[in-house]
Amino acid sequence: MARHFSGPRLRATRKAAGVSIEHLAVTISRSAYSVLEYQRGRVTPPVDVIAAIADTLGCTVEDLLEEETAHAA
Repeated sequence: MARHFSGPRLRATRKAAGVSIEHLAVTISRSAYSVLEYQRGRVTPPVDVIAAIADTLGCTVEDLLEEETAHAA
């Protein structure tokens, strides 16, 4: 099954690491608004930014991904 970036996982991991939105934004060279959009799942960050987020939060890229679920038609 495919995996994709998860805004809720970003939010939970960021909070668990004790990192503010503002600090994360500065560290990954993005705006706080961008980080909020990533957390809300409205925007998927590029792969290099996902890697930078993982480095900043002390987690793996896989920690920020989730399995795609099939929706019934």
